[in-house]
Amino acid sequence: MQEQKYLGQLEPGMDVCDVNGDKVGTISRIYRHDPAAGTLDAVAVATLPREDVLEVKTGLLGLGKHYYVPFDAIHDVANGCIFVKEPKQRIDDMGWDVRPDYLDTLS
Repeated sequence: MQEQKYLGQLEPGMDVCDVNGDKVGTISRIYRHDPAAGTLDAVAVATLPREDVLEVKTGLLGLGKHYYVPFDAIHDVANGCIFVKEPKQRIDDMGWDVRPDYLDTLS
């Protein structure tokens, strides 16, 4: 799981850039699945998606769109910036502008 190696490097306020280095936005929140949380029964946990997500705000002062970028879309983390695998022009086509329903169950 390649995205796990980046966990210690991710934090709110970091820039998020596309594969070409163009800024997309800034991390506003990191949603992680925590199986040790114990807030759901075992059946519910087994049926929930376990995809960790970065919430990325765009625009001046974060007043633009919000993207929900899955951890598996991270290409690299370098110099305080997270790089995703897609070019900026394709990000709207990825469906990352739709907030996943399961985020309320993640910490």
